[in-house]
Amino acid sequence: MRCMVSFSLFIIATWVFVPTLVLAGSGFYISGEIGANFAPGLDTTGFSNDRASVCDEYINPDFATVTDTPGYENSNCTGPNRGVGDDWQNEFDGATGILAGAAVGYRLSGQDSNHPWSGFRVELEYLYRDSKYDQTSYLSGAAGASLAKSQEEIVVGRDQIGSITSHDLFGNLYFDFINRSRFIPYVGVGVGIGFTDVDYGYLWARNADPTKIKAGTGLPNAKDIRRNLAGTVSAGQTTLSDTLLGFQVLFGVDYAVTETMSLGLKGRWVNFDTFRGEAPSGLLRSHIPNLRLDGSEPVSGGIKTDDIEFFGASVNLKYHF
Repeated sequence: MRCMVSFSLFIIATWVFVPTLVLAGSGFYISGEIGANFAPGLDTTGFSNDRASVCDEYINPDFATVTDTPGYENSNCTGPNRGVGDDWQNEFDGATGILAGAAVGYRLSGQDSNHPWSGFRVELEYLYRDSKYDQTSYLSGAAGASLAKSQEEIVVGRDQIGSITSHDLFGNLYFDFINRSRFIPYVGVGVGIGFTDVDYGYLWARNADPTKIKAGTGLPNAKDIRRNLAGTVSAGQTTLSDTLLGFQVLFGVDYAVTETMSLGLKGRWVNFDTFRGEAPSGLLRSHIPNLRLDGSEPVSGGIKTDDIEFFGASVNLKYHF
């Protein structure tokens, strides 16, 4: 307890009695930082422009006759609205990783403490982060055809998230709380864009027993469809990309080491809008990612999430010109 009291008194004395070290220069500065980021859990929704298995020419060579069969009048094997209403959900725990950045800024008041903009500074910042999720999550919910498959045919349904990385550009506005000590606390806000990549993988595997497959019920060639579909796998590994709008809240404290250099600690919360990344599918029901033998209906898919955000803590070094 005595140590805590002594330390607190030392901080107060340093704040109040140590003379201010005036940072020389025109107001321009450059800075660099390195630290860690802490990303929250992800709730993802998967999507695809695939059609029902009975519309896949590799699985059902007679796909064009499906809508002529009673009970399949509303089937969509040739219409334009592929994949409508078919999605699946997954959840992933939080992640950590590195954070690094560089910036160039300008103190709006220069060296004039009586300037009306005294305490304010603007900054253009580049920021990099890499959040290591490295997780596999099994199907937690589905809709449309994806729900039917998960209930009747799929023996394995899972998504994987490796890393989420982003190269971000922000314009920031700060306010420095100028005081009589060498310590300068500050707060700030920023807006910008994030060029974001998600390492994504997926695996859907069907039951190898044709009698467990429900697809094709009522069709004249149902046995052939089930035999062709049994044991097939849809799988892929890719990098999904999107460019997102974002904002951040910043706070920290700098310590004037010399007249031109300061060292500080910085914290931030960064939040981006919805990520939606789409890429060509990998293996589709154990064949190339296309519904037609002539290659006329390629299949793609991906994920979307509203959880592209992170907290950051870093050490910051500034050089004032």
